[in-house]
Amino acid sequence: MPERGRIGIHNRSHYENVLVCKVHPEYVLNENIPKYDSVDKLDDKFWNSRYQRIVEFEKQLIDTGTVIIKFFLHVSKDEQKQRFLDRIEDPSKNWKFEVGDMKERACWHDYQKAYRAAISETSTKNAPWYIIPADKKWYARMVIAKIIEERFEELNLSFPELDEGKLGELAEIRRELLGDGE
Repeated sequence: MPERGRIGIHNRSHYENVLVCKVHPEYVLNENIPKYDSVDKLDDKFWNSRYQRIVEFEKQLIDTGTVIIKFFLHVSKDEQKQRFLDRIEDPSKNWKFEVGDMKERACWHDYQKAYRAAISETSTKNAPWYIIPADKKWYARMVIAKIIEERFEELNLSFPELDEGKLGELAEIRRELLGDGE
């Protein structure tokens, strides 16, 4: 996590446990969680527990002064297809494409269901999700910038003000710097 007063950007992070693992529950078995040695045991109680842990973690961060803004960039299946084709056809973008992307694309509907559940279960008053139409990158960026601007305005941020003692120290240091002959 970024230190106090800093901004951090996370791409999915702890949400992978309720997105990719929800689509591919067999991945959970690699975590060696006691009592969960079969995909059949990953019931609603299991997933609800994971959602609740995310909510609790974010609440703890908020309680200590962190502002959380969550964006879901919704790209349509047609736009995803076009972006994949662009990555394949443009040699400068080839590095962005993985063969495994096609395997995951085949799970489109399962991912949409997992996203809906994760967003629904983890969106709170103090850590809401913003669902951003992202087929047009310029539009998504504009909407995100506006939301961030609004959240910053809500914080009523200002630069710290120095007391007379600190201002005096700065004046003295300024005189030293101006008079040191370098």
